[in-house]
Amino acid sequence: MASLIDGDEKDVCYLCGGLATDTHHIFEGSGRRSRSDYRKLTVRLCRACHSKVHDTSCPEMDYLHRVGQRTYEQKIGTREEFIKEFIRSYL
Repeated sequence: MASLIDGDEKDVCYLCGGLATDTHHIFEGSGRRSRSDYRKLTVRLCRACHSKVHDTSCPEMDYLHRVGQRTYEQKIGTREEFIKEFIRSYL
């Protein structure tokens, strides 16, 4: 699946530049994962970064949320539409 996130490359970790092995859905939980998938709001990550971003206090996860929302607002719809789909604003 191709991502809408600028700079996301198939074999390169979006965060550290290492070898990407996993696809990370930027927004998860309560139906948001399927919407992330549908909207192509995903990035490729290495195993270490993927494990790290699933820690709720991880600053990289906050960063990915902001990147995902900016991408949505630039390529898909308005902030109001984003909030309807993903519950809140990260910006």
